[in-house]
Amino acid sequence: MDNSTYIKASLDRLLEENDNVFVVPHIRPDFDAVGSALGIALICKKNNKNCFIVIDDDYDKLEPETRKVLESIKSNFNFIRSNDLPVYLTPRSMMVAVDANKDYLLCTKNYLSEFKNIIVIDHHKTDDHTIKTPYLYVDDSISSVCEEVSRLLFLYGVKLSPDYANYLLAGIILDTNKLSKNTSSKTFEVASKLTASGADPTIANNMFLEDFEHDRAIQRLVDNTDFQNYIFAIASDSEDSGRIYEPEDIAKAADYLLKYNINCSFAMAYIDDITISVSARSKGLIDVSKIMRLFGGGGNEYSAAAKIRGKNLQEVKNLLISSLMPGAYIEEANISFVDENPMKLTMKKSHE
Repeated sequence: MDNSTYIKASLDRLLEENDNVFVVPHIRPDFDAVGSALGIALICKKNNKNCFIVIDDDYDKLEPETRKVLESIKSNFNFIRSNDLPVYLTPRSMMVAVDANKDYLLCTKNYLSEFKNIIVIDHHKTDDHTIKTPYLYVDDSISSVCEEVSRLLFLYGVKLSPDYANYLLAGIILDTNKLSKNTSSKTFEVASKLTASGADPTIANNMFLEDFEHDRAIQRLVDNTDFQNYIFAIASDSEDSGRIYEPEDIAKAADYLLKYNINCSFAMAYIDDITISVSARSKGLIDVSKIMRLFGGGGNEYSAAAKIRGKNLQEVKNLLISSLMPGAYIEEANISFVDENPMKLTMKKSHE
């Protein structure tokens, strides 16, 4: 059996045992998180279960197109915030986390112990922060969670409207950089089925059209790129610019750099006065999740990220370059990460 069949078997049993289902995408959800959350919600509707999608983020701070999708469907689903959970929680409640497996990436982090059953469906590598559950379905070889959830929808026989099919296809397009990385024959099979359900690839692609302000932010980072040995590239803002970036724009700058003849790309900038966000992308030869884990982050071999406090841009860039040099290795030293786990980061040569 493939992974989707195993997930469906667990869902079947837990949906039978529970009345209320809480679907939780990661904080600051993107198209993959939103599309997969909607897919699980549609499965719950098919099974006549009460379903609540839990999002705490201020919609005004989300990506414009993500915000448009959420606003267009909010009348069709029950959206709540995590502080509403005590009102709806019953002994027959379960949670489904999508596009995230770490507790600190979920707005329901403080309520995890309230759920007897939690299913996690994700494609990012696990670590010590991964939710402890017997229903952990993490496959970092798949393109996106929308791909996995789409297969579940097909197994359940859910009839998709063209809009919902477009949202799922958009999630796949986002996480594969327009179907150019981390794809398989199964990815294109799912995309084909979504198209047969009414998805329009042109509409799905147009969901990612940039407005002028965001495009300028991305291009500023790309214009200030340091190409290292034709193997990797690092885009960053200038240290004294004073600019604050959206994490999504930093991620898109890293995506953009993959068009060049390099193996992996990195983009970094401040997302507030003291926090630097680093996004990493790879064509597959280098596992960027291993690199980002050195900085307290994570992801999968194609896409990863980290948020760092306590260092300036040049210091983070120097540490990153050192971590990619042959013979370099990491020891614990003094750097503060966003999840408040202190570590010390120093670089040494293997011959020392």
